[in-house]
Amino acid sequence: MVLSMTSHQQALGALLDEHSSLTGLRVKTLSGLDFPGGYHYHRKKEIEPMRDIVEGRHVPYIFHMSWTTNKKNKLLFLKQMGLWYTNTLCENGGGVGAAKISKEESTMESSCCSAEPLVSCHYSDKPSVKECKDSPKARSIDAKGKPFWK
Repeated sequence: MVLSMTSHQQALGALLDEHSSLTGLRVKTLSGLDFPGGYHYHRKKEIEPMRDIVEGRHVPYIFHMSWTTNKKNKLLFLKQMGLWYTNTLCENGGGVGAAKISKEESTMESSCCSAEPLVSCHYSDKPSVKECKDSPKARSIDAKGKPFWK
């Protein structure tokens, strides 16, 4: 089923639909606006909700960067969207060690967490909180990518 739908999430949705139909189970799904994911981020049809997020008109409860190939790309996209708050020292699971290394702060939270988003540009054709026109296109990820900022 996963292979035919090309996504474990779509397969799970289909199974939930079937199970609810057979058993009368009531299923509620989370709104894509309040709980967007990589599906919304990567689809050009979903560009306006991404603009609302990066321009501060809408703040999602959670942004899950699903539908993204690997952890490296997930981090790049979240940083570009202004949704990343973990200091570089702690990105690869070094939280407790980073707190011990940091001379200025003594707790993992103060050593690892930023009060402001840590924004960086990586791709000009992916949604971003600031214009990333000097960044390359994400051709290996999205062959038909067009600049996010007009």
